[in-house]
Amino acid sequence: MEIGNWKSTQKLGALYREIRELGLETSVAELDAFGFTILEPGRAAPLSFMERLRDTILDVAERRTGIKHDIEKGIHGHLNVQPEQKHQYILYYLLYENPVFQEAVCNPYLLALQTYMLGRTCQIASVTSFIKWKDEAGYGPTLGLHGDTPVHNPIYVGKSTHTGNANWLLTDYTHEGGCLAFIPGSHRRVRQPAPGEGVDEAIPIEAPFGSIVVWNGNMWHGAYPRKIDGLRLNLTTYFMRDYLLPQEDYRSTVTQEILDRNPKRFATLIGLGNANYWNNANGPDFISAHQVLTAANKESNISQETRSLGIVKAEQ
Repeated sequence: MEIGNWKSTQKLGALYREIRELGLETSVAELDAFGFTILEPGRAAPLSFMERLRDTILDVAERRTGIKHDIEKGIHGHLNVQPEQKHQYILYYLLYENPVFQEAVCNPYLLALQTYMLGRTCQIASVTSFIKWKDEAGYGPTLGLHGDTPVHNPIYVGKSTHTGNANWLLTDYTHEGGCLAFIPGSHRRVRQPAPGEGVDEAIPIEAPFGSIVVWNGNMWHGAYPRKIDGLRLNLTTYFMRDYLLPQEDYRSTVTQEILDRNPKRFATLIGLGNANYWNNANGPDFISAHQVLTAANKESNISQETRSLGIVKAEQ
């Protein structure tokens, strides 16, 4: 059917038109039905972009650890970061390391799917990379199964989720290579798994370099141990609804240069459209937050309501 500019569903209509233009209708159905979807190599981003991501992450890893990593040979460094694990380490706070990471979070395919799950005011919670090597144990027999949502009691928010995640696969993902483990449909259980629960239902998410795996934050997932030589490499872009506290603080360290070179939507992704979490005696700046949201919506050809919720509260 043709999606009109209906007043009652203005933002939703604009999103659905974008989803249709990008050919993501099947991906949306898969997110609803199974809790995850996989965008094949070259669909959301050219392989040259994925190679830039991979090479930049390897550069960051070498700079932070002092060791030149080798994907094929499995040579890797170590970092004193938590959680401390024998089979991997995490590169934190990547968003401002290089413009390529900002391009990734602004990718229209990724944003369309995260917006579908979390709304147009969703924010980035963290941008990280998991560097994983050969280790027979990995997370152990439980596969580290969990749901990403930080809201534990209750998780349920209607048919929706508090968070959404995505892995950009920068090496091939195979069962023996320590790929993700998913329990399809577990997002409908709207709770965290008990220790060991779901292992017998888990499936390996095997996909080639260049794929992007997107999933609902309520879905149970973990990873298999890597049993072969070499490294498994990814970029993890974790999104959240704007009422949650992000894992990484971006808005207090962003520069005007970064804001100027990115789409207006980027400012909302790092929290500048959210008047909460002020850090001075002047209190919230509803006007600036409203201006950020208005600019982002205008960029997406969406009309902004005349008064944001914050401005309404301020006038009461």
